Amino acid sequence: MTALRWRNFRISFKYGIAFFATIVFFVIASCFVTISLFQIKDALSTIDLTAERSIDLTHMTSLFREKQLIIMDYSNFPRESLIDEYTLVEKEYSDIEARIEPKMDTDDLMFLFDRVKKNNEEMDNIFINTLVPYMQENNRDAALDAIVKASSFRIPTVQLFKDIKAEVDKLRELKMQSAYRDIENSIRMLLISVILAIALGSIIVYIISRSISGNLNRVVSLADKISVGELNVEPLKYNGRDEIGRLSGSINKMLYKLQEMIGEITESSCKVDEESKSLMEIASEVQQRSGQIAATMEEMSAGAEEQASSASEIANSIFNFTDLIDNANTNKEALQVSSEDISAVIAEGSEQMEASIETMNHVNEILKGTVSNVKQLENNSEKISVLVHIINDIAEQTNLLALNAAIEAARAGEVGKGFAVVADEIGKLAEQVAKSVKEIKDIVTGIQVESKSMADSLEKGYQSVQEGTTGIKSAGEVFVRINTEINTMAERIKNVAMNLDEISQNSKKINTAADQIAAISEENSAGIQETVASIEEENSSMEIITENANSLANSAQLLKQLVGQFKI
Repeated sequence: MTALRWRNFRISFKYGIAFFATIVFFVIASCFVTISLFQIKDALSTIDLTAERSIDLTHMTSLFREKQLIIMDYSNFPRESLIDEYTLVEKEYSDIEARIEPKMDTDDLMFLFDRVKKNNEEMDNIFINTLVPYMQENNRDAALDAIVKASSFRIPTVQLFKDIKAEVDKLRELKMQSAYRDIENSIRMLLISVILAIALGSIIVYIISRSISGNLNRVVSLADKISVGELNVEPLKYNGRDEIGRLSGSINKMLYKLQEMIGEITESSCKVDEESKSLMEIASEVQQRSGQIAATMEEMSAGAEEQASSASEIANSIFNFTDLIDNANTNKEALQVSSEDISAVIAEGSEQMEASIETMNHVNEILKGTVSNVKQLENNSEKISVLVHIINDIAEQTNLLALNAAIEAARAGEVGKGFAVVADEIGKLAEQVAKSVKEIKDIVTGIQVESKSMADSLEKGYQSVQEGTTGIKSAGEVFVRINTEINTMAERIKNVAMNLDEISQNSKKINTAADQIAAISEENSAGIQETVASIEEENSSMEIITENANSLANSAQLLKQLVGQFKI
């Protein structure tokens, strides 16, 4: 029950408990160390008091000796100032004595201190009550006895001070040794406490970490087995509501879901594999039968196409033959009319031939005159070319003279400026003339070329007219022979027309029957082709179905292999 309750805590809370326990151990250790430090502080305070006590004893010894010296001085030189000084020293000595007396905390110290106190009181009594009065009375002998008696206290009292100081130093040394031991014990206790706190904290953290890591290792081990497909494993048994408990619950749920899902996938893949195989067999059988039907229908389609083609050819031949007969029948009347018209046209043509011969002779005369005129134009163009050449030479000489005149005008200076302007204008005019002459020359050259070409063309036309005249004469003779032949042909056309009428009627009947046969054959061929196309489409669809079924079977096999990696 306690372990289950501990598992319900979160991991952060568990580590918090470990941290809190470590802090508690540190606090406890710190308390012990603090107590030890206070004890050490008390011991050090005692040592300080002992040191102050030693200093006071040393100071009292000095004051006691100082009083001894004052007594000696007063015995030699009695003065009131020495009495006052002694009183002041005695007062300081008494203050220290009153301060240090409570610090004499042992019987030995109290015994020694009482003896010092008694000696000091007797010495004060001798000085104040004996020596001073004797010195004031000038009783030297009695004063000397008092001095001797007072001096007798110096050595024993100083020795008593030494004994007291030795005893105090001894006690101080013992207390210092005790304090050192307490400090060492405190340091040792502090180290032990720190080590124990760290050790206990580490042990608690180790126990918690070991518990957490052990459970996590079991979770990781189960996850590794699931990752390699081992689903036939024991689920995690961890009753807790911490992070590991929630993780274990999630892993167990995932394991159950994977087992259930892999089982369903395995069953589905087997069904898909079986159904895909059945589908492939059915598709293959349908495809074979469709191929047989398609082959048969293609043979029928080929026969129907041949029949339709033959019927169409027959119908076309008969139709063409009928058209020819109709055309012939139509043309025979036209031939009769045309033969009569041709006879009239030939007669008229003969007359026009004679008129054409006269016209050609007239054209021949005109062409002769035109050729003569063109030759005269060509001669005149050559003369113009000569004149243009002369004008061009004159323009060049004028330009040269203008240049020379400009040079002379430049030499003449101011006097020849007007002449230079005129020479310049003449030069420009000569250049313009040269340009114009060049243009005229180009035009004349073009005229010569065109006139020469025209002369050649006219000569060729003249020759053609002569040849045409001769041809027209020959054509007139041919027209006479044609007229004779046409008359003969008209008689023959009448005989042919009678036979064509009878053939035309029979060909129309044959044409109608051939059209009907061709139409029926084409309908049969179209129906067979549509059937073949449907079968081919169905065959293509079955091929696609076969491929898909094959792909589905492969996918099912692959799925079975993948699912087979999981061990349920």
